Order: sequence, then C-alpha cells, then structure tokens
Amino acid sequence: MNCANHAEVQNVAFCIRCGRALCKECVHQVRASVYCDSCLGDIVEGKGSTISNGSAKAGKVVAGTSPGAAFALGLIPGVGAIYNGEFLKAAAHILIFGVLVTINEGLNGSPADALFGMLAFGFYVYMPFEAYYTARKIKLQAEGIELETPVDRLHQQLGGLPNKELWGGVALVAIGGLFLLDNFGVFRFDWVGRLWPVILIGVGIWLLRRFRERSAS
Repeated sequence: MNCANHAEVQNVAFCIRCGRALCKECVHQVRASVYCDSCLGDIVEGKGSTISNGSAKAGKVVAGTSPGAAFALGLIPGVGAIYNGEFLKAAAHILIFGVLVTINEGLNGSPADALFGMLAFGFYVYMPFEAYYTARKIKLQAEGIELETPVDRLHQQLGGLPNKELWGGVALVAIGGLFLLDNFGVFRFDWVGRLWPVILIGVGIWLLRRFRERSAS
C-alpha cells in the first residue's frame, strides 16, 4: 500500500486514529503511537475525542482479528486465511494442500510417498502460523505499528524469483493436466514415484542459478 499523501511512495505505518497509510515523511510518532498530520493537529487543538469515519473503518478491521483465533482456525485448511479476510489466499491454501494430499495418496507406498507426505504435513503446519502472523500484523497496523513477520521475510525471499506468475501458471496447468489424464487412465500418479528425483534436480538447478547470479553481481 502506498502513502495517502504521496501516492508514489510505499507506506511504513498507519495512523492510529484514521487508519491512513503513511510514508516516513508523513509519520508523526508520539511515544509508541503513530499519527498523521491532520489527526495530530486535531489532538493539539483539543479534538482528541472526535472519532472520524476513517477511525471507525480501522476499528472494523481490528474487530475480531485475534491472532490466537486465527491460529486455531488456521488448523482447518483455508479457514485461517478466510478469518483474516484473505479469500484468494484461502483458495490457494486449500488447492495446494489438496494437491499434496492427493499426490501422496496416489503414490501407494512408493519411495516418493514419504516425501509428499512430509510436504503435505509441513504445509499443514505452515497455515496456522501464517494466519497467526497475518492477524497480528493487521492488528498492529491499525495501531500504527508496522510489523515485519517471518512470513514477510519468506515472501521477500520468494519475491526475488523471476517470472513468478509465469511459472505459477505453468505449474497449475501441468498439475491440472496430470489430474485430468489420471481420470482418463492415460497417466497414473504412481509413476511420480519413479520421477520424483526430477524435483530435486529442478531445485538444484534453481540454487545454482541463484548462486551464479549473485556471483555475477
């Protein structure tokens, strides 16, 4: 989100009263609270008890956003993200978890069975923690505090991947095509048990490519 006063600048905090996004130049910090210029002026003029429409909207965002509740609901795939108001992310979580579980069940005790089982379990553990940190960040943002969570750092690392949308689309088309072929008996998921080392090769190539790019820079 960009600053409410400088549309070309990324925000670093939110006003605790009106909820406006603020960049570094627009932030007025009083102890642990962040205010915009307008709200700080109102307080100085004795209008501190006045609650603006923006503040009411910010209150609606905070209401019901409990990190603990988000963690508990996150144990159900997709529900934690729905609680935080992130419906597209909820659909993605359900899709990823469902695909991993389906592939794991289709391997029937092959060598890759344990690998995809661990991937499914790892993603299941990730979802409640992601919901917890997201809810905590939303709550603190409404108080004018910008929190960098472990999930943010993960997204920053993944943000360096080139052409994420391209490869994400290719992956979805490929997985959907494999499921379709499996339904018609043309492709069987137990073949994945023989081909799963390709995943390790792909990850290795990606790591080597990143190392090469860093060395070149």
